[in-house]
Amino acid sequence: MITYLILRNPGHNRVYYHQSEKLALAELKIAALAMDQDCSDIQPQVIAGISYLSFSVDTELSAVNLAILARLSFIFALFVQQDEGAAVTLVPLEIPSYEYIDPKISSLLKYSGKTNEIFTRMMINVALLSSGYDLSQKIQLLDPVAGKGTSLYEAAISGFNATGVEIDRNLAHETTVFFKKYLEREKYKHSLVKNRVYNGSGTKESYVQHFEYAATKEEFKTESTRKTLDIIAGTALHSKRYFKDEKFHLIVGDLPYGIAHGNVANKKHGSKTRSPSELLLTCLPDWYKILKEQGALVLAWNTFVLPRLELVKLLEQNGFKVLKSSPYDEFTHRVDQSIKRDIVVALKVS
Repeated sequence: MITYLILRNPGHNRVYYHQSEKLALAELKIAALAMDQDCSDIQPQVIAGISYLSFSVDTELSAVNLAILARLSFIFALFVQQDEGAAVTLVPLEIPSYEYIDPKISSLLKYSGKTNEIFTRMMINVALLSSGYDLSQKIQLLDPVAGKGTSLYEAAISGFNATGVEIDRNLAHETTVFFKKYLEREKYKHSLVKNRVYNGSGTKESYVQHFEYAATKEEFKTESTRKTLDIIAGTALHSKRYFKDEKFHLIVGDLPYGIAHGNVANKKHGSKTRSPSELLLTCLPDWYKILKEQGALVLAWNTFVLPRLELVKLLEQNGFKVLKSSPYDEFTHRVDQSIKRDIVVALKVS
């Protein structure tokens, strides 16, 4: 048996880092399910006072499986363990690079209430690993509650095409300005076009800021090698009006926690509520339609305002298959006194 050890990213904020081992372990178990080598003894391990996550395989990891490990949200360094009598030697291994743009983009913005970018990266990775898709497809990701765009930037880092819907027009504008300045500063070839999209009666005009970009001029010349990032100043309640059926491989969203922000849950009246259940009652049928078959929906939310069993019931009533067993039920963690966060993973399967 060969034992590998993963050193976790120290970039978590102080509060989140203390609970991140549990989340990292669950993500690693999901990654192991996607690998074509059997992994055993997936567990925390402490060596010389340093905490690692370890696992064992019968043979050396293949390039394909190393690429899966490279995309783990928490990975900072990878080692293979060599035991020589009583001595333990850790030999560092090179982690394959996958980033299309510099990961620093997600950490540049600092603001109150921002979701940790490593947590967002974990949600996207869990969605991809759980779906029926892989990197051979040109992945399309939607965040229907995009905020200031952390999920969009994380999707761009992975080379995915990203779309975000944000009801706060000021935030949508800030996201557009920030991403445009980033592309200009980093010298990416790009274009930006603003177009109208559907707006229902009694609502403000909805519009999309459509970016096309590429790392080089040659890549930008060809549609198949250009990347896209869309920011819709609108509402998730109109998702079916914005998008065609089965457009997205992944839908990933961090629902408002019902503390500082409510959810607009009624198409006609725009009323707000602390619980995301009313928002989901309205949106889930449309999200199901615009998600591809074998696509994955991953949502984070505050269980204090919506118990997990109620959310699972809502998803199943709208046709989703919820992944309930271990390790998918191991993501619950406390953020602060008023927020106990969890994530749910659901698939669209016939």
